Amino acid sequence: MTLKLFACGDIVNLRSKKDFVDEKIKNLIQSSDISICNFEAPIETNNMKAIKKAGPHVYQSKKSIEYLSEAGFNMVSLANNHIYDYGQESLDNTIVELNKYNIDIIGAGVDFDSAYETKIMDKNGIRIGVIAAAENEFGCLYENQNRGGYSWIFHYEIEDNIRKLKDEVDVIVLIAHAGVEEIDFPIKEWRDRYKRLCDIGVDMVIGHHPHVPQGYEKYYNSMIFYSLGNFYFDSAGYENKSDDSYSVLLDFSKNGLKDFEIIYHKKIDGQTCMVKKEEVSFSFYILNGLLENNYLKRNDEMCIELFHKYYYSYYESALGVLDKDATFIQIVKFMIKKLFFKNRNLDNKKLMLLHNIRIDSHRFVVQRALSLMSEGK
Repeated sequence: MTLKLFACGDIVNLRSKKDFVDEKIKNLIQSSDISICNFEAPIETNNMKAIKKAGPHVYQSKKSIEYLSEAGFNMVSLANNHIYDYGQESLDNTIVELNKYNIDIIGAGVDFDSAYETKIMDKNGIRIGVIAAAENEFGCLYENQNRGGYSWIFHYEIEDNIRKLKDEVDVIVLIAHAGVEEIDFPIKEWRDRYKRLCDIGVDMVIGHHPHVPQGYEKYYNSMIFYSLGNFYFDSAGYENKSDDSYSVLLDFSKNGLKDFEIIYHKKIDGQTCMVKKEEVSFSFYILNGLLENNYLKRNDEMCIELFHKYYYSYYESALGVLDKDATFIQIVKFMIKKLFFKNRNLDNKKLMLLHNIRIDSHRFVVQRALSLMSEGK
C-alpha cells in the first residue's frame, strides 16, 4: 500500500473563480490521499483593517475556500507572508471557514502554539508528518507573542518538531514558503537551510514563494523541490500572467518516497490547466542544471546584481537619503516631502527598513553582496 500526496504552490483566488482548476488536475487532487496547497492570503471579511507593513496587502474571496474544497484540497499551509495582512480577526475568520469545510491547517494559528503545531496523517498503514513554515515577514511569529500568525522556518521549534516526529511517523514532509522572488534558482542560504532540516529528519521539502519554478534535487535520502511557482494567482499583477509552473504527485510507502510525478500547468483563459512539459516556458534540464554548474559563482553574481538593482535604492529610501544621481526635479520633490510630510515619511521609512532587515531572503542577499564587494570579489 502507498499514500499519495498532491502538492502545489501558491493560491490566491481574489475574483471568486469557481472553476479555477481544470478537470484533469481536479481528478488528481481528488484521487490523492492528501492534497495540499499554499493558501496565500486571508479571506475577505467585513471591516477588514490592513496591518502596517511594507509591500502589498493581499486577500481572497470568501468563496475561495468553498471552491478549494470542491476542487478536492483537504489541507492548506497558511505559513506565508500574506496570511496576516489584515490582522488577527481576518486570520481567525479564515481558520473558522477552513474548519467549516474540514480542511486541515498547518503553519499558522490563532496563537503561537497552534502556529507551530504539526499534523500526523495515518492512511493506508503509512504515517506521515507534515510541517509548514516561512521566512520572517510581517505576521511571522518569530517569538511567542500575544497574537496569531505563522511559524518561522528558523525558529528552534521547527527543529524540535522534526526530531519529535522522527519517532512517530514513517515520512516527514516540510512545506516551506521562502526565497527570492522571480529568480529561477534558490540562493545558497536557502539550500543550506533545507539541507540542514533534511539532516535532522525531513524526507521531503516542498517550496514556494518565488512565484516562478525552480529546480529540484535529491539530497542523500531526501528530496527538495525549491519552488513549485504559482498554482493559481489572480491578484493585481498576476491576473493576466500564464504562471507556467508545476505541482508534484508523490507516492510514499512506509520506507519513504517510492515515486513522484511532475504535473505541468499554466493559466489558460483564467483557469489552471494541465499541459505537456513542451507547453511550459521552463525546463528542468535548465533549472536543475542551475543547481550544479557554476552554482556558487552564479549565486554570488546574482546577489551583487540584486543589490545594485533593488536593495541599494531600498536602503536609500528607508534611511531618507537622496540618490546620488538624482535629477533637479527629484531633488525638489525630495525636499518637499522632507519638509511637509515628515511624520508620514518617517513611518514609511521605518517599515521599509524593517522590511529589508527582518525578511531573511533580503538580509541574506544584502549581506552576501556587501561581503563580496568589501572583500573585492
